[in-house]
Amino acid sequence: MGSVLYITRFFLPTSAENPAESLANYDGRLAIVFGLVSTFSGIFLILFVLSLRAALPKRDSVLTIAAVVFSIIASIVPVVVNLIVLDARATLAGIYNSSTVTGVDKAAALVSEQVLEAEEEAIFAVYVGAPLAIGLFSGSMWKSKVFPNWLTYVGLAFVTLTGVGLLLVAVGAVVPGLGFAYLGLFVLWILASSAYLYRSDRKTATTDS
Repeated sequence: MGSVLYITRFFLPTSAENPAESLANYDGRLAIVFGLVSTFSGIFLILFVLSLRAALPKRDSVLTIAAVVFSIIASIVPVVVNLIVLDARATLAGIYNSSTVTGVDKAAALVSEQVLEAEEEAIFAVYVGAPLAIGLFSGSMWKSKVFPNWLTYVGLAFVTLTGVGLLLVAVGAVVPGLGFAYLGLFVLWILASSAYLYRSDRKTATTDS
């Protein structure tokens, strides 16, 4: 559920190509849906992370704890920022679409919307926490032997793809399909890990044997 809702957020049209269209076409009901999807995706992903933490050996606690920290940051911070942005955008849309405000007020609303969109793009840096968490979890999985090696390879491939993607974005290059590959590996890793967690019946941390 966490991974499905996480990806669903990217397909909800909460903003347009430019600030004027975003405010003019603002849909309060869609904003509420986006807020709920964003919130529950964070909650479900945190529950998944805690379950994964419980299934890994205590001797690998350093890697696992670091992975949990990065996962929680990557799950919670974007949710909080998105909710703040949605609330602010509702206010700005009300000002911009009002027939009683002045042109100066509407221009100020557009500038504020540009700032909000810049903040949304800046929060992309937080999503680096997800690849870091998956990389650390993959390291713990490799050492624990609780999960199959191919799942570790998927996690490492996801981290590598993210690194390559960030480099391409930095140089202004656009690679068709890169985003779908990112989301595909992300979902595959989470769903496969969830399936093994479901089958393993490991409710508490595995001790050394």
